[in-house]
Amino acid sequence: MHEELDSQLAKLAGRGHRALVAGVIRGTERVWRGWPAGADPPDERSLFEIGSITKAFTGVLLADMCLRGEVALEDPLSRHLPEPSPAWRRREPTLLELATHRSALPNTPKGMSRRELLYSLGLSERDPWAGLSEPGYERLVTRESPRRAPGGGIRYSSMAVGLLGDALAARADKTYEELLAERVLEPLGMAATAIEVAPHSLAHLLPGHSRRGRPRPPIQDFMPAAGSLRSNAEDMLRFLAACLEPPAGPPGPALGLAQKAHARIGKRLEIGLCWMISNRPRRPRVVWHNGGTWGFRSFAGFAPERRTAAIVMTNTARSVDRPGFRLVEQGGAVG
Repeated sequence: MHEELDSQLAKLAGRGHRALVAGVIRGTERVWRGWPAGADPPDERSLFEIGSITKAFTGVLLADMCLRGEVALEDPLSRHLPEPSPAWRRREPTLLELATHRSALPNTPKGMSRRELLYSLGLSERDPWAGLSEPGYERLVTRESPRRAPGGGIRYSSMAVGLLGDALAARADKTYEELLAERVLEPLGMAATAIEVAPHSLAHLLPGHSRRGRPRPPIQDFMPAAGSLRSNAEDMLRFLAACLEPPAGPPGPALGLAQKAHARIGKRLEIGLCWMISNRPRRPRVVWHNGGTWGFRSFAGFAPERRTAAIVMTNTARSVDRPGFRLVEQGGAVG
């Protein structure tokens, strides 16, 4: 499987990537490979921004706190996070609606959307979040006033999951990063996964690049629960292995609850607690999430019935979703 993975990573690398790391679980076997090979190749300890895969961890946190009786899926947001609060025209969303993208909130506050689009397209050189203070972000949140009531159609929203993470952290009287480390990362032995990289691990953190190879700054916003984690292949394979076979003790039950479907997008796609769940004809059911920041893309997914899983990470803003799915569905074949 090593040679096969090497060959397929090289094919993917020909599409403009700077550095790639992929990891695969097939039954009891775990394999990872890095590209390019050379004097200092990326490896299982190389740190990447994993973007919105962070949301899957937030979903596990929500499941854990529900199972402990600390929150309920039907709790309104303000029960645990009174401020900042959008100007809801109807009712406010529940924690479940935030986790399943049915809050009616946009992906990011309106004041940020245009700036993010221009930056991601290379039409602006200014990081949209640079210079924005936390009070400034909170003012943008309070100006949101969704026209639709929550609970209806799906509208993917990083802001919704960001507020969900803030609410869970407020309920636990901890920061999001502290809560995640205590409830999920430390029990699973994921010592390298964090928002703020430890000084001794900074040498493993790769720089990000745009689609065209231009340097991009590290992700830094005020929605940590939506997309701010850094991780490596070693830690992510631990996480995916635990998702495939949840341990009896915490966070095992939460890992199981998070991957159960709670809302439907269409005939072939459902949503768990932040996880996406694909049900495509003649293919295994795949629980997955992808991630993207200014200079990184990533994919994490697993097929419970086949006991396969895959993580693919790149430090270039080019999608790795297709090879990620194929690694999960075909047990290592990318093309």
